[in-house]
Amino acid sequence: MSAAAVMRAAPEPDVEPAAFKAAMRRLAAGVTVVTSRHGATVNGMTATAVCSVSAEPPLVLVALNRSSASHGVVSRGGAFALNFLSETQSELATYFAGRDGKSFDAVPHRLGATGCPLIEGCAARLDCVLESRHDEGTHTIFVGRVLHAETGDGAPLIYGDSAFHGLTTI
Repeated sequence: MSAAAVMRAAPEPDVEPAAFKAAMRRLAAGVTVVTSRHGATVNGMTATAVCSVSAEPPLVLVALNRSSASHGVVSRGGAFALNFLSETQSELATYFAGRDGKSFDAVPHRLGATGCPLIEGCAARLDCVLESRHDEGTHTIFVGRVLHAETGDGAPLIYGDSAFHGLTTI
């Protein structure tokens, strides 16, 4: 039986959005600030829907809600950077959470080869060009080819159960 046939035979989901969100809050994840640029527009947003896709070639993915400003900037700019926050940077996670369009004036950073901000003090940074995109539900999965990767000294910041944690506090 083909995968498509199995998908059609599956029962309809019986899950309320609130129950799904509550369950997903129990999944601990690294905290990332996704930065992007298109012309004079520079954007950053906190995200946990990030993962590695392939080591050869180096590919990563990030899932962005199509209603977010970040979605539009990544789509038009064709690039993004992933800034994996260190456990001392929870204030940056909060700063870039919620509404898009935050200023980078008070955020120590430099621009990567793609023109996207690379935030200083992070546990790691990846500068990526857009490789492909896939629309699913309310989000687009953006796959990026990593042009540059670097690590910092700090341990990663983790988000789970609606709170930030450092590896030393778990």
